[in-house]
Amino acid sequence: MKRLYKVVGEMAPYKNRLTNILRYAGMEDISSLEFSGFMLLYSSILGISVFSVSFLFFGPLFAIGFALISFIGFQTLLYILLIMVMDSRTRQIEEVLADALQLMSANVRAGMTLDRAIWLSARPEFGPLEDEIKQFGKEVLGGVSMVDALRNIKRRVNSDILDRTLKLMEEGLRSGGEMARLLDETASDIRKIKMMRKQVKSNVIMYSMFIMFASVLGAPLLFAVAVYFIEMIGGFWSERTAEIPSQMSSGFMKMTGPQVSSEEMMMFSIACIVLTTIFGALIIGLIQSGKEKRGLKYIPLLTGTGLFIFFAVKFVISSLFGNLLGL
Repeated sequence: MKRLYKVVGEMAPYKNRLTNILRYAGMEDISSLEFSGFMLLYSSILGISVFSVSFLFFGPLFAIGFALISFIGFQTLLYILLIMVMDSRTRQIEEVLADALQLMSANVRAGMTLDRAIWLSARPEFGPLEDEIKQFGKEVLGGVSMVDALRNIKRRVNSDILDRTLKLMEEGLRSGGEMARLLDETASDIRKIKMMRKQVKSNVIMYSMFIMFASVLGAPLLFAVAVYFIEMIGGFWSERTAEIPSQMSSGFMKMTGPQVSSEEMMMFSIACIVLTTIFGALIIGLIQSGKEKRGLKYIPLLTGTGLFIFFAVKFVISSLFGNLLGL
């Protein structure tokens, strides 16, 4: 099966991108080629299955649309889950980094060498950072220089704060500076950055609420009304075409029915709601944390809620004003 995944994975355009993401997520043991093949293979099987079922019940237009949504959606879902694991690991490391630096500083002040001070600062409560510290210790004991071992940590963790911290430690090692003081001041700066981030997040919460309201409630509501209007006009036109005098369709006056069918409007509305909620989630992540990927975790919730509101409002409107289609 792994061989099949590798063959299929060669056709995936995102296989190289997944290499870094898997490493940042702490999944270096998983081959990016096999994971890409898994994503592409099973999304293709799902797309074909959805197309076959949808073709029997809804026709070719909806079948193609549902198949594409299933094909892209399955891969997108796995990618989002992978990004969320990577982001969660990064945030866990950033949360405990200041405490770990202070513990390293205390070890240095106690007379330990820097490599031993770092190695003995590994604690179970540090989570993923404990694994990185232990890996650092193994590499140093194996003959790798401390600078190279610190750079290897940067390769495995996608964190700007950790990256800047390790660069400061590298400079301190080269210049022979007072490492205990450097570690203490760095830990203090990290705590200040965390406080500033919390203040910024609380200040922009209104912007996030507005974007969420517009994408989850406003857009689905308007699209539901538009779809019902198209259905009503289409029903009215199909039932009254025979009653319109032929003179009304001659000369300068030509009466024609709606140029957009209700099925096309339905597909357009669903696509717009999905795109609106996706970009809304990314914007919320950008506003709150400065990184679009932090909003990926909101995509399933916002998209699902938006589609639910769309179909619910359409059902309510059709139930209340359905008699208008009989005019």
